[in-house]
Amino acid sequence: MQGVPVSGRSSLVDICKAIGIVLVVWGHTPGMSDWLGDLIYSFHMPLFFFISGYLLKTERLEQDLQRQIRELVRTLLRPYVLFFVLSLAYFLATRNIGSRAGKLDELTVPDALYGLLTGLSSDLFVNMALWFFPCMFVTQVLYRLAWKILPDDRWLAAGSGVIVAILMAPTLPWSTRLPWGLDIAWVALVFFSVGRWVRASSALTQRVVALPRRVRMPVMLTVLLAWLGLALAQGRVDLAMAHFGPRWPSYFLTAFCGIAVVFAVASQLRATLVVQWLAHNTLIIFPLHALFINLGSGLVKMLGGGHYDQLASVLFALWAIACTVPAAMVLKRYFSPMLGMPAARQGAAA
Repeated sequence: MQGVPVSGRSSLVDICKAIGIVLVVWGHTPGMSDWLGDLIYSFHMPLFFFISGYLLKTERLEQDLQRQIRELVRTLLRPYVLFFVLSLAYFLATRNIGSRAGKLDELTVPDALYGLLTGLSSDLFVNMALWFFPCMFVTQVLYRLAWKILPDDRWLAAGSGVIVAILMAPTLPWSTRLPWGLDIAWVALVFFSVGRWVRASSALTQRVVALPRRVRMPVMLTVLLAWLGLALAQGRVDLAMAHFGPRWPSYFLTAFCGIAVVFAVASQLRATLVVQWLAHNTLIIFPLHALFINLGSGLVKMLGGGHYDQLASVLFALWAIACTVPAAMVLKRYFSPMLGMPAARQGAAA
């Protein structure tokens, strides 16, 4: 990790974002092995909340709260509406084609709009991935409100953890969900706050980076083995669906181990042009990849295919990411304001 900055937007963080978005896409592909899906789901969404907290600068938090919320509306809720409209258009255009014909007749546009209002993945049948936008909005608003009262990320993370413990104590999974991720946002807030704390603890980070290789490697090997064991033992978890496994404290431990593994792997990689493109376009890849995977699967079925294996899952992931390249060019050219970026910032990052 020599030469990798530990504050501000760094190549290390870009590589982590690139790894994360590839895992998100891959985890949603048909043919994915159950055990591999369990590993990916154990940390991939906590990773994005952690990175979002890491990237949040203190000077932004010191701004007027109303201004901060307006910025969140611009960067999160506008894209939410844009990608919902695109997803709804895709749903209406394909609902009567191929294997989807007849299966979705009972779902109507008002049903889709209900999903837009609740922001829950279970209601967003036009594109379940859209849950992330309202949940991230709520998480960031909660964080900013809490930070105004207690600007110490250690206590914020601990406080949100206590709230999570209270919420999770009665039953798992929750039988009643709250709109816009108001329930799981407290879980996300733990990862967000720890990400902010890691950013603020630059001296601690530097000491970790400066550890001799003979010390650092055994530590990371231990973390890697702990993550593998914990993730496989707890089975499939899903932050979007409020499924945290049989023992919810293990969910946090597993996720943080997975995040540490990603950062360790990222420290050994270079931020190539492909990596930078992936990192800077996560805002577009995340909501669109499910549509392209569905399109690819439909095309395969129309051609007489339909038996998927692990190789097929890799090919579907490559297909979905490749399709987002021209999509990103079109969206940035014609819909920059709805993406939360000024029209002049054609190459703005997600």
